[in-house]
Formats: sequence, structure tokens, C-alpha cells
Amino acid sequence: MRSTEPTKMQLDEIAASDLDAAFDMINLLKYRVVARYESAVENAKGRSGREAYNEYGKVALPKILALGGSLAYRGSCDHLFVGDETQNYDEIIIVHYPSRTAYLQMFNSSEYQSAIFHRKAGLEFRVLHDVTIQ
Repeated sequence: MRSTEPTKMQLDEIAASDLDAAFDMINLLKYRVVARYESAVENAKGRSGREAYNEYGKVALPKILALGGSLAYRGSCDHLFVGDETQNYDEIIIVHYPSRTAYLQMFNSSEYQSAIFHRKAGLEFRVLHDVTIQ
């Protein structure tokens, strides 16, 4: 199933895990060529998928930094070396969070939720992995 948003089950799983543990979130992103908003006004701006996602990032990154997280890595995927076209992403972003509690507080904040429409418009799909730091 390709999606841009977590399911209730996935959110429940994070909420039921070790909430105090620091972790990294690996984001594998596939952008739309042209962003698709629900609003004709937003569509008229003619943003690319990457530009729409960057609008989301203007809200998300300051929230991440404010809770003590950091951007650990952001880079373009230049070549698919192993796998097939269903695993071909445009960008990888790794974000460090100090805890799952901090992540969930950010995720549930009204400011963060109000920016998600940019992410949905910009992404064809994404895969996220919550990686516990060993």
C-alpha cells in the first residue's frame, strides 16, 4: 500500500513503544512532478511536488528543532542500484528525535497538522522507518 500518511495502527504502535527512547526517522520520499492540492487556489500556484514538500518543511523543521531534534541527513537519490522501480525514491531524509513522546507531541500539534496538506500535495508516496538508536 502506497501512502503519504500513517495509519491509526502505525500511530498506535509508536505510541505503545518506548516513549522515552531517542530514535531516527528514515524518510524515503517519492515526489509528484506537479503538486496536487485539494484547493484550486493552491494548484494555481503551480508548485512542483518537491516545492510543496518544502512548504511543509518550513513548519516541520522548526518544530523538530524546538523539541530537541535535528536533521541528520538529507540527500537526493541519484541512482537505483539494487531493487526495482517500485523502490526508486527521489530523496532520503533522516531526522533525529530525542524521544517518541516529543515526536507525538509535534505530530499532534495544530501548527504541524495545518502544514500536512503541503506534504500530501507534494508526495506520490513515502516510506518511513522508525529506527531505535543502539
